[in-house]
Amino acid sequence: MSVKLNHYAQPIDTNVKTCIEAGFIELFIGLICGAFAYYTYDLILPLFVSTVVIAIVCLLLTIYNIYVVIQALKAQRRNRNLLEQTKDIE
Repeated sequence: MSVKLNHYAQPIDTNVKTCIEAGFIELFIGLICGAFAYYTYDLILPLFVSTVVIAIVCLLLTIYNIYVVIQALKAQRRNRNLLEQTKDIE
């Protein structure tokens, strides 16, 4: 007699709505890990290395999110200008 189990990974529900919120979360996680790395520099080498890696990755992701937001704003402005130009032509 066997029991059949249906097990699969459930999606994670987050309350992060925008790219800016994700950027702030990544920035603060990066700052916290940077502080851990600073205070564990001479004490615990594995903890220092892991927190430095996490801090660098989080800060790079924050910079990337800022870049994406700026590109999205430029694209919106460009589309708005194109729509205004087409309305002026008609």
